[in-house]
Amino acid sequence: MDNRRVMISLVGEQPIANLLPVLCLQPHHAVLVCTSWTRPVADKLRSILEEQTTEHGVPVKCTIEEVGPYDIVDIEARISKLIGEQSWTPDEVLFNLTGGTKTMAIAAYRLAESHGTPFCYLISEGNGNKIHTYRVSSEQGLEFLGEATVGATLDIDLHLRAHFGGYEEGLPKDGFELMVYKALQPEFDEVKASVRPHSYGNLEIDLVLRRGNGVGIVEVKSGGKAREKRGVEQIIAAGEQRFLGVYTKKILVLDREYGSDNLKLAQAHGITVIELPSAQTGALSPEDEQLLLASMRKQLGA
Repeated sequence: MDNRRVMISLVGEQPIANLLPVLCLQPHHAVLVCTSWTRPVADKLRSILEEQTTEHGVPVKCTIEEVGPYDIVDIEARISKLIGEQSWTPDEVLFNLTGGTKTMAIAAYRLAESHGTPFCYLISEGNGNKIHTYRVSSEQGLEFLGEATVGATLDIDLHLRAHFGGYEEGLPKDGFELMVYKALQPEFDEVKASVRPHSYGNLEIDLVLRRGNGVGIVEVKSGGKAREKRGVEQIIAAGEQRFLGVYTKKILVLDREYGSDNLKLAQAHGITVIELPSAQTGALSPEDEQLLLASMRKQLGA
C-alpha cells in the first residue's frame, strides 16, 4: 500500500468487501463509513480489525463514521470533515468503493477525484479476489494504478465473526455427516462442524469449510430427510444476504438422489447439490469420494 496509511471503506451488508482489502493492503487506520442500517456490520468489523497488526507490527486503528444513506452532499461533507480533522493528506488515503450505497460511492468518488486520491475496488469473480486501484488526475484523467491479488488472509473464524459476531462449533451429528467431514478435512485448509451463530435463533450450519479465502457452507442430509425440500430451505436461510451473503458458497450433500423439482429449486438459489448414494452402505465408494472432493474443489478453488 506504499505510504497510504488510511483506508476509507464504505460499509454495506457484505463485510467481506471491507475486510479483505484491509487484511490485504494493511493500512494503519481503517475508517468504516456506514449507515444506521449497516452499523451492526461496522461494529463487527471494528472488533476484528482492532485485533490486527500490519506486517510491521503496527496495530490497526479503526474509526466508524455514520452517515445518512442517500444524501450525497452530507456524506461528502462528513468524510471531508473527518479527513480535515485528522490532517490526512491525499497521499496517505485510499478509498475502497466496493461496499455501501451508490450515493455513498458517488460522494467518495467525488472526494477522490477532487483531491487526486486513489480509490480501489474488490473484484470477486470465480474463486479468486483481486483489488484494482485507480486515480483521477488533471494531467492524465482516469489512471489504472495496478492490480493486487488477495492472498489467503481469511480464516473461518474471521469469516464467521465478520458476519455473525459470536458463534459456537461442535462435532458432526450423525454417521453420514462424520463420513463427509472426514473426507473433507485432509483436503481443505479448515473444516468446522455444527456451527451455531449467536443471536440467530435456531440457525445451525452442518459444516463450514475453507480453501484460501474461499468459504462454503454445507448442509448434509441422509435418509428420508435427503429427499425433503427442507435441506434447500435451511441452506437458503443460512446463506441469505443478511447472514453469510454473496461471498459464501452454498452446498447440499445427500446420501441419495434428489428429486428433479428440488434440484431446480436448489439451482435457482445457486446451491450446488452433491449426491453420494454409496453412503447408504456405510462407507463412501472411491468414486463418490472423488465426486465429493472434486465438486468442493470446484466451488472453493482447485
